[in-house]
Amino acid sequence: MNPNRISRRGFNAAAGAGIALAALSPLANAQSAFPSKPIRIVVPFAAGGPTDLMARAIAKNMAPSLGQPVIVDNKPGGGGVIGMSEIARGPADGYAMVFPSILAVTNPALMPNYPFDTLRDFAPLTVVGFIPHAVVVKPDFPARNLQELVAMAKGQPDSLSYGSSGNGTSAHLGAALFVQRAGIRAVHVPYRGAGPAVQDLLGGQIQFIFLDMSSALAQIKAGKLRALAVAPKSRFTGLPDVPTVAEQGYPGFDVHGWYGLLLKAGTPAPVVQRLYAEVKRSLDTQEVREIFQAQGIEPGGMPPADFTALIRDDLALWKRTVEQLNITLQ
Repeated sequence: MNPNRISRRGFNAAAGAGIALAALSPLANAQSAFPSKPIRIVVPFAAGGPTDLMARAIAKNMAPSLGQPVIVDNKPGGGGVIGMSEIARGPADGYAMVFPSILAVTNPALMPNYPFDTLRDFAPLTVVGFIPHAVVVKPDFPARNLQELVAMAKGQPDSLSYGSSGNGTSAHLGAALFVQRAGIRAVHVPYRGAGPAVQDLLGGQIQFIFLDMSSALAQIKAGKLRALAVAPKSRFTGLPDVPTVAEQGYPGFDVHGWYGLLLKAGTPAPVVQRLYAEVKRSLDTQEVREIFQAQGIEPGGMPPADFTALIRDDLALWKRTVEQLNITLQ
């Protein structure tokens, strides 16, 4: 047999492989060249808030190593829905990502016609920052810890009320979950933002707030507010002497606000990994850590798989909480 002779079957196999490689090569080349144009971070909230601050801090540090500008684009409205819609409708190429808050997992439970499935329609990249909540009271409030707060509520039923920055916010849901776990009754008073709630707390109209650390930290350190507990499972590094809710008799209690990055579902894995590596590197810089910690933000950086698991757990937690407590946005 002539060793240089190729059978028809062998020729067809080789030709098929060549065609497949040719078809794949543009995709492979596009991924290896990523990024070849500017990247956009869509912030679904107005400029000036914690999300905007975090996005601009990491964008500044990502751009040099990516070799492309990283642009922050504010698209506020609809509790984050407008900004998320832009990514959900766009291409799955990694050139645009959205930076939602924990509303991405609470809104599905609160809004019957929520337009997304957070896990189906998006590819989780990473948590950029955790914003813990503190259970705060005014400085001269009689209770010195959660046990004393609960004893007050049980001794004088319906005498306590708690404020939040609005119906359906993580502050509202976290406080409602605590009230349920503690077996007490307390009236929820929603406000249009944290500022008015703090004013009424200091004036004695309400007795406690689950306040995000971005709003609480400076006031606690200045002695204007007093923290009875922090809501995450671990103590907050900025207030190491303040115990957690779990430490004070409520094991497993773990409520946190977070802000993370989501890509369009179907974004190629190599692109996801490149972007994750750059965000993580940015979060690990001293500059970004100092910016975050000054605002009461714990830097994140968990891998995409862990962020996916967190979203899945939070979706289940808040769906269950909203249904059990009959919480609405009204």
